[in-house]
Amino acid sequence: MKRNRKIAIIGHFGGSENILDGQTIKTKILYDELKKASSFEIQKVDTYYKKRNPIKLLKDTLICIFTTKDIIVLLSGNGMQFYFPLLFFCKKIFKTRIYHNVIGGNLDQYVCEYPQFKKYLNAFEINLVETKSMKDKLSLQGINNCEVMPNFKRLKIAKVKQEEIKEPYRFCMFSRVMKEKGIEDAIKAVEQINFKNGKRICELDIFGRIDDEYKEDFEELMHNSSEAISYRGMIPYDESVDTIKDYFALLFPTYWSGEGFPGTIVDAFSAGIPVIATDWSCNGEIIDNFKNGIIYPNDKMKNLENAMEWLMKNADQIFYYKMNCVNVAKKYQPDNHIARIIELIEHCK
Repeated sequence: MKRNRKIAIIGHFGGSENILDGQTIKTKILYDELKKASSFEIQKVDTYYKKRNPIKLLKDTLICIFTTKDIIVLLSGNGMQFYFPLLFFCKKIFKTRIYHNVIGGNLDQYVCEYPQFKKYLNAFEINLVETKSMKDKLSLQGINNCEVMPNFKRLKIAKVKQEEIKEPYRFCMFSRVMKEKGIEDAIKAVEQINFKNGKRICELDIFGRIDDEYKEDFEELMHNSSEAISYRGMIPYDESVDTIKDYFALLFPTYWSGEGFPGTIVDAFSAGIPVIATDWSCNGEIIDNFKNGIIYPNDKMKNLENAMEWLMKNADQIFYYKMNCVNVAKKYQPDNHIARIIELIEHCK
């Protein structure tokens, strides 16, 4: 009887906690979708236990190394520093096949900081990067075994309908709550627009996990904000579409250095709401300016304010934006991307 092919996934699954950051969500989605679409026997190695239970992590890693020939890795910066040399050794000694599913948008910076990464990355079967710009940057550094695979999620795609938009215009944010995600710029922009108009013409609802280091600052920020600003808590990624589909637009004024292909943009497109985002990292590659969102220069908060005001003044075009969002959202369903990962593994013998 033919045995199912055994593979492993090394990444941050979040243990038993309900962690909703981008890295954990991406790792869980990959595992769940591969389980559904393939006959692989999949072993999990959860890097969540690095600090909480390092003995368990070491044990799981060793079992993975000695029992599987195909390993998919999704690693942050610290994880890469630990695992890359080990995986390179496995590749050379045990002929293990490594498929690197890149987390975030700053791998090229790590290669500059740690030149030995170039050797490791070139030894892997493939590096699946989230955007063409990342592929191009790595190619310039001599890493040519890259393929573009965008962030993907199995989300239902909202049905959009043409309807009259009335004040107040409801904006939302749906990401990790931290200063570098532009939370303060978004709040200031809403408050300034309302102040200039002498009334509450727009509102902002904030969804997401609050970073531990930012909790105190965020609490003070909310305390000093008007009633137009609300924090709505954490929402599971698979409930994102129902949660945000009735908003006017999603704000994404990020300037976080680790930004790659933000999952929140996939959420927004699937929900049929346009995205107003900084011209930061890969945002301009993902958002089609003045078609399914607005990209603005991120050097001043005033630019965000202007973009929001433009969209509100042109609210008669919002149905056109919404239709473009749901049309492009189909590209970020998992099926084709999971099929490609299965193909890569099955063709490596």
